[in-house]
Amino acid sequence: MKFTRREILKIFGSIIYMASFGKIAMAKQKPLKKETVDSQVTVYRSINGNPETNLKKVIELLGGIEKIVGVDDIVVIKPNVQWWNQGAPNLLALKTFVDLIMERPGGFRGEVVVAENCHRGSMPWKEAGWVNTFSKNSDLPGIKNMNDLSGHLKGKYDDRFSTCHWIDVGSGGRRVFGPADGNGYVYCDGTGGIPLITFSNGAAGDDFRSVIMTYPIFKTEKGTVIDFKNGIWEKDAYTEQPLTFINFAALNHHSTYCGATSAVKNYLGVSDLSGGPDPHNGGLLTGQYYNFHSFPFDKWAPGPHPGMIGAEIGVFLGKIRKADLNITTAEWVGLASRTDPPVAHTRAVLACTDPVALDYHATKYLLYPNSRARIHNPDDKKSPLREYLMRCAEEGGGIFDEKVVEVKSYDFEKRGMQGDSDLVMVGEKEWGSHPKTILKYLLLRYGSFLL
Repeated sequence: MKFTRREILKIFGSIIYMASFGKIAMAKQKPLKKETVDSQVTVYRSINGNPETNLKKVIELLGGIEKIVGVDDIVVIKPNVQWWNQGAPNLLALKTFVDLIMERPGGFRGEVVVAENCHRGSMPWKEAGWVNTFSKNSDLPGIKNMNDLSGHLKGKYDDRFSTCHWIDVGSGGRRVFGPADGNGYVYCDGTGGIPLITFSNGAAGDDFRSVIMTYPIFKTEKGTVIDFKNGIWEKDAYTEQPLTFINFAALNHHSTYCGATSAVKNYLGVSDLSGGPDPHNGGLLTGQYYNFHSFPFDKWAPGPHPGMIGAEIGVFLGKIRKADLNITTAEWVGLASRTDPPVAHTRAVLACTDPVALDYHATKYLLYPNSRARIHNPDDKKSPLREYLMRCAEEGGGIFDEKVVEVKSYDFEKRGMQGDSDLVMVGEKEWGSHPKTILKYLLLRYGSFLL
């Protein structure tokens, strides 16, 4: 990879400037304009409040928590806890959402479960966002990580609230074939009475890969057995008790082979990633089948066929389970990292029943206007983000065309609803003082050669 002398001077001059003054002068970009032609799905947003008020306003726009959760529902909330700071959902927003469910108008007799597979070994509660201190994105006094929040909610709601850790089979979890087997992962490989649910990349020769769907079965602290695909299990049979699934995501940069991470990619934390990320060194989940990370990628690089992470998730959404609601908390947005600056304070919460429409909107109107990096632009034909969102939509995972997506957005500063011409959210930046992360951002921002 070669740079011109002018590029080198520009990059290092910017590093010195940001390290010294904590900011960078950004050229004005053309305003992004949205046009809704035919509304098929709605993205709900609230901006410029705090995480609590933004979350409550979004739920209000949706018609209230009683429109989302029933009196007797078992509610599974899946956050991304593989990271912390801006790499995880805002803790105050998550607490507020749980409180709204528990205090639901008309009552609530069900359970709330926060469940996640952060793929950090056999004791994930000692790793990642469960234990690392949130220097940003907590906004709760005395609550510094997900363990603290889980403990607080447990103390407040007792056995109506549970935290469940899904653990990869390769890290000590168990492979199971149904609820009678206890906690573990179901592999849809056509054995043991489980149907074969697979997807291939359509490539030829050594580039050919196929993947199977996997999903967890787990028990709450109250003793409720949950089959993620098929529902609630009791007394050797599935019951009619409703299972509501909430995909609770953050919004950040994620690698040059993926572009960005939010609601769609959060489904990797539902699947079993046993075998590791490298298809050329392990990577196989079972038999000939790769896991959800080694199937689309070559470890930390693009795989043989673009967009496959979106395609496999699209199949999962259609064949296993799709969230009843996707929520993205974008209080802080990571421009080059999920844990370190530079970050933008975008002060937003968004929700949609469609994860593709949500990610398209969030990246186009929040992440990209703040990073100005082509890799974060879902309309850029060379962006891996665009590739995987399109492929997810093609496999039935959602809608990619924003012309059929309505946006209902409330602005707390203006105390009113926004129009389609007001959707770009540019927040104050914090650049930090670490040359390595600043250089990474500058390469993303100015290095069009990466695409």
